[in-house]
Amino acid sequence: MKILMSNLGYLRGIDGALSNHLRYAHRHMYCSIAAQKKSLRQLGDILQQEDPDICCFVEIDKGSSDLANFNQLAALVNEKYPFFDIENKYGQSSVLRSLPFSRGKSNAFLAKQAFDYEKLYLTHGTKRLIYKIAIDTHTTLFFSHFSLKKHVRAEQFLQMRHLLRETAGDVIILGDFNVHGGFQELAPLLHENNLRVVSDESQPTFTFHRFKMPLDLCICSENIARRIDLKIIPQPFSDHSALLVEINP
Repeated sequence: MKILMSNLGYLRGIDGALSNHLRYAHRHMYCSIAAQKKSLRQLGDILQQEDPDICCFVEIDKGSSDLANFNQLAALVNEKYPFFDIENKYGQSSVLRSLPFSRGKSNAFLAKQAFDYEKLYLTHGTKRLIYKIAIDTHTTLFFSHFSLKKHVRAEQFLQMRHLLRETAGDVIILGDFNVHGGFQELAPLLHENNLRVVSDESQPTFTFHRFKMPLDLCICSENIARRIDLKIIPQPFSDHSALLVEINP
């Protein structure tokens, strides 16, 4: 099975180059549908080449005013990937769910086949949504977009640790972890759960000018880690690279 995890950067077509950020800075205020569709074509090329079974997306939009009220996930659904869900990433009682510029800001998944899944919510931070997907009878996939604030991330990682403790079988955790302080920030999550960080701390997944960091990570149970191949895929439409996780027999 192949799993793609990507921070799409809302498909604004802004990569990690400083010149690109300056040239397209206006897209943070308003990004045309034409610009988003160009990014969608580039994403489509990645999906065609890598052929993942399930795609996990953060920073995807289902209709905010700064993105021309365009549903980006709907444009990706097709006969090959007919199963999907998209949900606002903020807390269930957050006012951000109703404001024009943030009501569509979401996480989502897209899949070739139907999977049982749940939408869970962290109790700390602004971004709270976690997807929990049963990818087979023994393996559960979690993915999320963790806080930019270090003290909030620490609380979120502690809560994730408790969720994992209550989950039977093997687990895979994917997401934009925002660990700007390095992998030592993951200690609260890894403690007592027999997990391994598959990602390499020397391989960056986020670029801003000369600043490069490994923020998009794969963590999984020791039992499954030896069967995982991890590939980092540059994305011309985002300052984040995608992760392709292949689980071998």
